Amino acid sequence: MQVEINGVWDVNNFDGLSNGLYRLLASYKEDGLLILFDLAENLSLQKPVAVSLEEFLDGIERKDIKPSSFTLPFYLLSSEGDIPSEHIKRRDDQFELIEELVNEPYFLFEVAVSQRCKIIPAHARRKGTYVQKLYRILNQYWRYGQDVNGLLPAYKNSGGPGEPRLAGLKKRGAPIQLSTPGMSAASGKNASEEDKKKFLKAIKKYALKGRSMAISHVYNKMLNEFYANEILQAEKDARSPLVPSLRSFRYWVKKLIPQSEFIKKSTSSGDFDRNKRGLRGSTIDHAEVPGSYFELDATVLDVHIVSEFNRNHVIGRPTLYYVIDKVSRMIVGLHVSMEYASWRAGRQVLVNSFSSKKDFCARYGIDIKEEDWPCRHIPQRLLCDRGEFICKDAEERAVPLIGHLSFAPPYRAEKKGVVEHRFHILNESLIHELMGTTRGIKYIRGDKDPRMDAALTLKEVTQMIIEDVLIQNSKTLDALAAQTTLLIESQLRPTPLNYWNVHFKKHLHSLNKANEAEIRARLLPVEYVSMTSKGIRLNDDMYYECDRPEFEDWKTIARNYGRSKMEALIDSDNSSFIFVRLQPLEGFTRCRLMQRSSIFEERHKADILYFKDWKKLEGVRPQVSTRTVEAHARRKSIVEAAKQEVQELPKLSKKSDKIKGMKDRRREYVSNARVEEKIDYDDYVTSADNSVSRISEERKEKVISILKRKKDSDK
Repeated sequence: MQVEINGVWDVNNFDGLSNGLYRLLASYKEDGLLILFDLAENLSLQKPVAVSLEEFLDGIERKDIKPSSFTLPFYLLSSEGDIPSEHIKRRDDQFELIEELVNEPYFLFEVAVSQRCKIIPAHARRKGTYVQKLYRILNQYWRYGQDVNGLLPAYKNSGGPGEPRLAGLKKRGAPIQLSTPGMSAASGKNASEEDKKKFLKAIKKYALKGRSMAISHVYNKMLNEFYANEILQAEKDARSPLVPSLRSFRYWVKKLIPQSEFIKKSTSSGDFDRNKRGLRGSTIDHAEVPGSYFELDATVLDVHIVSEFNRNHVIGRPTLYYVIDKVSRMIVGLHVSMEYASWRAGRQVLVNSFSSKKDFCARYGIDIKEEDWPCRHIPQRLLCDRGEFICKDAEERAVPLIGHLSFAPPYRAEKKGVVEHRFHILNESLIHELMGTTRGIKYIRGDKDPRMDAALTLKEVTQMIIEDVLIQNSKTLDALAAQTTLLIESQLRPTPLNYWNVHFKKHLHSLNKANEAEIRARLLPVEYVSMTSKGIRLNDDMYYECDRPEFEDWKTIARNYGRSKMEALIDSDNSSFIFVRLQPLEGFTRCRLMQRSSIFEERHKADILYFKDWKKLEGVRPQVSTRTVEAHARRKSIVEAAKQEVQELPKLSKKSDKIKGMKDRRREYVSNARVEEKIDYDDYVTSADNSVSRISEERKEKVISILKRKKDSDK
């Protein structure tokens, strides 16, 4: 092993040397000697020692001597420009005293070998100083690597920083400054050792109990418990109590209790893990490429919406689901509904994430290309909440499709930091500016109820969220720039969309693709519809049809032999279509909404439920009105009048007397009615003829005759 000047060695079991660290000052190979200096903390002055080079190398081979390190004091690790000028002057003055000695090649040899070195005393006489001063400077120079900066003064260690000092009778700290003459402040009291013990007791009893408590509140509790006698006595004597001040209490709490322990024990474990612990690693530590990790989460939007059928009816705050790629920060899917956070809504956002976005955006009037939002893939792993996906349906449907589900611990939102941050961005950029927004704050009595301003429907809010997602996917994110070199090589901005596309083109991803019908068949629940004579019936008002040639035959069979049940997959986001298993041994076929049910076109399930509720309310509402009451009263009066007239007529003893001649009377009644109609018609025709004649005469009066040219009689 190479032996270098100024190297530090850990020496053990070496004859003539005590065990410890030594610095190699010089090497005299022609004499076979090495000069070492002991680095042990010793206040006495030391001389370098000479050892045999051969024995030193043997000790290295025996592993008794090993290379080591020696940490320089922090004040020596400064650049030349950061050293104060007075420190540099003191350093240069000391080095000037020993410069001739350290530049002499055999100076260290003479000092180490000689019992009484005569070089240093002679040099001291020439410099007009004393020998001990030179030895102190040389010891400092040798100890810190024979560097001129090793002679810098250790003024930063002056005063014993961090060491406690005994307090005297005089009050520590700056006095209270008063500007009013005649007023004086109490002198106060220095914290004694007994006071410090009380400080510790109060902090452990009141502050370190897993909940946050203000230091001032702890201080007041401490005074009430440990200084009660002094406070009562001071009140009797009409003087200020001799108790430690709040400022002193704060100071000694920081000194006596490690800050990390105070932070950890003054709050709950959940709050510490979420908001106060040191951050470990990065978002992409366990996700390398797009598709390796998706995050799924839901939030209740801070805005109230109204029904699409009636904007005067507020239906509450919708729930938004996001699915985000952890590496690229790409929003790969969303779902907005009135469902609460559940597997029912969670499966819908998975369907959206794994399906084409072009058709999805077109339903909301947004025209995009496939490359504008090219996310229709299944990830390698999905991180979600326990509430939605710890159920039998999720295990049976999502796990076979995705492969691996990871569950975030409860009350640990930071585990899904990417999607949580996206919710915050959405609130700031869109939601808190909409009509009916709550702005994320609780309603306070006296404030205007945000529900009174609600005017947007679920479809309109979804449309605005989609447009915001397209903007966020194309927004520059500085964090993406340092994750890959592909963006720099392709000269692309660090946006989620560019990050996704450039990795997809290079085949650096963990994405899988599946057919839309297959995705829906695996994720959506199977519900039952029926084939009727009118079509495929979902409920009383919604009927569907398909383009199969035998569809009309199935309707005919259903009309004559009764309806039949069929399995269906229903998308709660869009009522325009459903997937139906038309025959027992075949897959699902897409069926569209019929013309008779066109009012439900592109409707969300929330609007369908509103329509059903409206029908129920209208069905139970009384069918009696002012008109029906008046008609009933008139009918009753007519019946009573008829009864009265019948009673005034002579009674007939036989049934035949009443019905005898009924046909003749009917014929006479019809004849009289025709005569009356003819009279009325003749009167109408006569009046019409008179009117036409009068109009004709008026027109003749307005006609102007044009004179004719007189004919020549000769011709």
